[in-house]
Amino acid sequence: MALAQPTTEARPPALDALAGTIGADKVLSDAPTRAYYANDVFWQPGIEPTAVILPATREEAVAAVRAAAEAGLDIVPRGGGMSYTKGYLPSAPGSVVIDCRGLKQVVEVNVDDRYITVESGCTWEQVNAALEGTGLRTRYWGPLSGVNATVGGALSQNSAFFGSARHGTVADSVLGVTVALADGRVVTTGSGGRVGTRPFTRYGGPDLTGLFMGDNGAFGVKLAATLALFPRPAEVDFLSFGFKTMDAMAAAQVEIARTGAVCEGFGIDRNKAEHSASVNRISDGLRSLGNVAASGKTLLGGLKDAAKVATAGTSFIKAHNFTLHLVLEADTRAALDASLATVRAIGNHHGVEIDNSVPRVMRAKPFGPVRGMLGLNGERWVPIHAVFPLSSAAEVVRANADYFESQRPMMEEYRITYSVMSMTVGNEFFLEPAFYWPDEITPLHEKSVGAETVKPWRDRPANPAAREAVVRLRRGTQELYASLGGVSWQVARDYPFREVLTPETWSLLSDIKRAVDPDGRMNPGSLGLAAS
Repeated sequence: MALAQPTTEARPPALDALAGTIGADKVLSDAPTRAYYANDVFWQPGIEPTAVILPATREEAVAAVRAAAEAGLDIVPRGGGMSYTKGYLPSAPGSVVIDCRGLKQVVEVNVDDRYITVESGCTWEQVNAALEGTGLRTRYWGPLSGVNATVGGALSQNSAFFGSARHGTVADSVLGVTVALADGRVVTTGSGGRVGTRPFTRYGGPDLTGLFMGDNGAFGVKLAATLALFPRPAEVDFLSFGFKTMDAMAAAQVEIARTGAVCEGFGIDRNKAEHSASVNRISDGLRSLGNVAASGKTLLGGLKDAAKVATAGTSFIKAHNFTLHLVLEADTRAALDASLATVRAIGNHHGVEIDNSVPRVMRAKPFGPVRGMLGLNGERWVPIHAVFPLSSAAEVVRANADYFESQRPMMEEYRITYSVMSMTVGNEFFLEPAFYWPDEITPLHEKSVGAETVKPWRDRPANPAAREAVVRLRRGTQELYASLGGVSWQVARDYPFREVLTPETWSLLSDIKRAVDPDGRMNPGSLGLAAS
């Protein structure tokens, strides 16, 4: 299992003082901890941090930022640990990682004014649990990895999934954030940053909230966020379709997106259905008939659905080259039936309707274990993505297919399996290839997925040659998508961000960085912004 090589490094007095203030168990500098935090889902081993700080309150997090600044150390924020773009990996020695998962308080649920304020370490599962019984929901309400993924991490990476086809990314749901800057100042954006004003609106002057959306931690440590709420739709139903080609599926997705009828959905190829543990987790979910039954209109109807999908399993997905799985919502059954008819006509024009058990079970238990960070048989996994205008989808799909066909010999040489997932996010077409290959299981994977799950593959040897081939594939994909006008969200340290910006835009971004972080201490290297 890969870990960064342990190093010997004296801990600065400021961190010892911090340990005396917030507790020695929250300021860790032992070799195993430092080595563990030098890895992410894909990149390993990296540079060890000098220390890892585990604040449990906002005050402790601010004290950690100030102590690191006093010690002249770089500050690297970390959320749920699901990054695969070096988002929370130090770029140089002399860094502290601030693990924000201890900041998990639900600060306020305001039903009358329709907002919820939570600390940044809250998982999306916790956010949704806090809203149970209110009849309200955030517009974007989490990624599939919501049992681990935190609100702060989602804001930093501009996450999208549940609710995104209709409501966009998480950034579109945020009213304001509270952030610790590198100098220890604590700022709140939106109306919550005004004297004596509740955090009920984002706007009223320059949009300072937007500065911290998708910043990959380059501008500050997120402490809390306020998200807008809206009434949870009363009606929900599901559709799935099979297609012969990716072109046909993408055409259906674009046409469906323009109806605004779908809340969330995704399209996958057969390789994804065969190799993704997340997709195959659906099979496990089918055994939990109570979950499926709860998603039915009535208990009896739900049980009938459960029996049907339990019998079918997921083999029907693999009978099609590509499959599309959709969730539709509406306030009334009549409105939902009208949307179903519209989407069904589009789907059947380009493909054929199939059993809808995949989106049904996904909604019944939206936040399952993060099993998908490894392949079905323990293969290593990493994706790459970009979003495009809807009108570019056909061109992008063809160019994507041509590129990976050209890379087929290399992928076969290194036993790399390629799969693709697509979805629409508001008025954008989202494409995410993923790669699976045989490689070692790291402690990060073991801790995230579970020791018992990875036990059969724990002794699998490292495969650096295949991993480097995946690096080349990802970079080639990034360059292809950029040439097609694509935009990526999870930039961190793994995307040629400066190269795709105009000089004037880059200069403005650099000026903002200097204004909020004059010494270049906050996650240097993220967004391509080096230390000052």
